[in-house]
Amino acid sequence: MASIVTSSAIINFINNHQFIDTTIGKQVYDSSIEEKCNVNDLQEIVNNILRGVFPLVDESHEKVSNDISQTIISSEISRVIHEIRSQMACKAERGRDAEERLRGIFSTLSSYRWTTQLLLVLAAFAQQYGEFWYISKDPSEGGNALLKGLSSLKKKLISDKKAEKEVPLNEVVVDLLDWTNSLVNLEKLVTQHRGKRVPILAEAFRTMPKWSCQAIIAIVAAGDYFAWLMDDDKSAEPLELHTLASSVLALLWDCKREIDRIDRIDRMKEYHKYVEKVKATGDIVDFLNSLLTAKDSFQDPIVTGPNDKPVRFELFSKKSVLLIISHLKISMDDIETLRIIYEDPQRLRKSPKEDDQEDSNNPIQTEKETLYELVWIPIVDGRLKDWEALPNLKSLMPWAYRVDPQRMNTWAPKYIKEEWHFKRETMVVVLDSHGRVENTDAMPMLRIWGTNAFPYTGNEFTHPWMGIWSWVQLVLRELVVQHGTSDAAKDEYILFWGPPAVEVAAADAGGGVPSIREIPIEDMRRFRTLLRSCLICRLQAVQILKIESNPLRDRMVYEMSEAYKACQRGGVAILTKGPDLQVQHVGLLSDIEMATEQVAEFWWTALAEGFEKKYKDAQGQSMCLHAYVPHYTDLEDLYCPVCGRFMRYDLCLMCCHSDSD
Repeated sequence: MASIVTSSAIINFINNHQFIDTTIGKQVYDSSIEEKCNVNDLQEIVNNILRGVFPLVDESHEKVSNDISQTIISSEISRVIHEIRSQMACKAERGRDAEERLRGIFSTLSSYRWTTQLLLVLAAFAQQYGEFWYISKDPSEGGNALLKGLSSLKKKLISDKKAEKEVPLNEVVVDLLDWTNSLVNLEKLVTQHRGKRVPILAEAFRTMPKWSCQAIIAIVAAGDYFAWLMDDDKSAEPLELHTLASSVLALLWDCKREIDRIDRIDRMKEYHKYVEKVKATGDIVDFLNSLLTAKDSFQDPIVTGPNDKPVRFELFSKKSVLLIISHLKISMDDIETLRIIYEDPQRLRKSPKEDDQEDSNNPIQTEKETLYELVWIPIVDGRLKDWEALPNLKSLMPWAYRVDPQRMNTWAPKYIKEEWHFKRETMVVVLDSHGRVENTDAMPMLRIWGTNAFPYTGNEFTHPWMGIWSWVQLVLRELVVQHGTSDAAKDEYILFWGPPAVEVAAADAGGGVPSIREIPIEDMRRFRTLLRSCLICRLQAVQILKIESNPLRDRMVYEMSEAYKACQRGGVAILTKGPDLQVQHVGLLSDIEMATEQVAEFWWTALAEGFEKKYKDAQGQSMCLHAYVPHYTDLEDLYCPVCGRFMRYDLCLMCCHSDSD
């Protein structure tokens, strides 16, 4: 075999702007010739060939089904591909100049669109590359002796010394296919928006000829390298393979970044249209349809009822809806809270039948009317390869209406995250019968008050904190009931503390003096969740009900903030007094140890006095207040009560398994 012309000169043309500009200027597009080439069919054939070859060369690539393509390329296009293959391989062996070879290839292609030129060149390379590896590694099952003989011969073409280059070259071909597909898809995207005044698309349209030229040059260089692998002489390696690989990869990523940029702009326009449509609805049925139903399934129900039958959104007409939004790993505590809301008798009311008239002999008949329905929207992050791996949604909340996460509008999760600020924790969005949002997130309220928060709107007329509540009783209600603290004497102190792994020395004053009872908080995870929810509810109440001009001056907010801070730092101690659990001290577990060391007798009273002084100092001190509060939807800006400066939310990084911020 004749010595092959080195392709180092070929790869150098990839950044030769003068050559590329001259080549672009000589192209004479002819639509009548372009029409003879079906680009989609050609792209499919090239992809099938190369994706079938990749695992033959490198087993790390996933094997694809090797079905015989039913697509037939026209004889004219086949002749063009054959001519390009000849220019890439045979003419290279005759010692033609690199520039002359490239100009010959571009001259053959000059009547076609740029991406069509690219596909034709890759098709010529794929024909040679695929032919070699299919015969060498994968002769058809049941093949005759001729195929097996060809396979045996082909295996000996690449020497053992050169065999180590097979996989690296294969990776370059993988990138070349990816690059070609990216450019073809970009061409389709530009064509789709032709006529629109989009500067970024115009810029991409101007860049495509250059990228296509560079990709064609890279394919020719890869073809030369493959020819060198099969050459039986000891000629020098035509170029360092990593030079070709790095050039291809860099240009591939440039192209992909541009496509991503265009795609993001295009998708954002589509998303804004979606948002406008959702916000323009006038009733609950239109709102749910616009929010959740995909264009291609507008007539196909995507909601399943408790009886496992599909239902349409018309079922919710003239009703309020509680949208339960969560990840699939919703906590059992939240599920139980929502079940209680579902079973609340207030959800149903009696109303007269329309066809009944009241008279003395025939009293009006009544029927139950549902005031609100619970609809669960599971948010699935990422793309699951096997949707059958999803848990049985019915088993989690069998009493709720369930939206199919596979079939709902793909924009819905983005809208829920951006407009309603859904992150990780379960949230409940309360909608009235007109589709208006009455409460962006009622879940903290439901955790704390349950059905006492009905109708769950949380406005100035319905907020449950209009009554008298102790936050300790709300957050620790299970312990309060379990230990019967309502029977405590007026002067009895009760210490709640956790986590229980930390021991606190018990103390008994004796002699008829005030005593102290200690109650460990066993479930710190639930305590943190309820504390956070209660603190959010109180912050909302202070702002909505105008209890204080600044929420941070509110006594309950201060106490819960101290507990929230202590939870972040490892352990909390809450000292209360009497049956109504009046808060005497909130702080770290270490505060108790310090108090017992300093005051051996009646340390709890000294602790209470110290906390009261600390609270007053915090409200009147000249230095800025340091408060721990969680961030949540609709939280207004907070300002230091002392200096008036804006306060950042003091959040602590926690393990991803924690429910708190």
